[in-house]
Amino acid sequence: MKKNILFVAVLAFLSAVFATLYLYDIGQQNKSMSETVTVIVANQQIEQGKLITSSMVKEKAVPKQYVQPKFISDTKNLYVDGNPVYMAIVTLEEGEQITSSKISSLTSGFGLANTIPTNKKAITLLFNNQEVNGIISSGSKVDLISIVEYENKNQRYEEASCVVAQNLLVLAVGNDVIGSAKNTKEDVAVTVSIPVTLSVSLEEAQKIILAEEKGILKIVLRPTSDDTIQKSKIIKINDIYESAVANTKTQSTRQSSLEMQKRQKELNEIISKYSQK
Repeated sequence: MKKNILFVAVLAFLSAVFATLYLYDIGQQNKSMSETVTVIVANQQIEQGKLITSSMVKEKAVPKQYVQPKFISDTKNLYVDGNPVYMAIVTLEEGEQITSSKISSLTSGFGLANTIPTNKKAITLLFNNQEVNGIISSGSKVDLISIVEYENKNQRYEEASCVVAQNLLVLAVGNDVIGSAKNTKEDVAVTVSIPVTLSVSLEEAQKIILAEEKGILKIVLRPTSDDTIQKSKIIKINDIYESAVANTKTQSTRQSSLEMQKRQKELNEIISKYSQK
């Protein structure tokens, strides 16, 4: 009988201990949920490469346990002397917490290199003024198409075009660097060619450099909301003009080679000019 009473007492004691621990745990969870931390969230969708202004963000109190690492607690931290100095290095959705790992400062002294998104590289290409001026700007998304002349199996030269890279972020057009104030003093209208700097992967950089070396590159502007990657195929001149006959290599082909060399020289000169500013 005494053993039964002792056993019941031990069970009652253990039950009381477990109940106390459970209630304590619930209390701690409720306390954690009631503790809030002020964070900065996107007030709208902020596209990759955009300068973050006051209208794009707001402060919001969230439960402490939902605060993300490297969070930003005050909108003042996004500005220097009242001016916005941070750009989004990834697309931020509305309501998403803004952390230091998702934005990049434009005032740290690294210049254009500081605007390159994580795990990307930057490559600068030269395009004709008429293809770029007033059409392509920093923050745009573009595709690159290569036009190349090659020798077919009949030892005749044909022309073809293919898509080299898609959905590339434009980091800079001349001195117009993404996230910075527009340089209205620069008269790009008087220049024959304009350097365009693009954000690319290492593999994309290899393809683009090879395509530029062997042919002519053309730039194609994308709609802002278009992030799709489409399957593409090589288009030959005979696909456009059914009756076209491949030409043998003539003086015009040699002239094209000379023109490519001239364009490369212009690229080096203009890149040198902008790098000195």
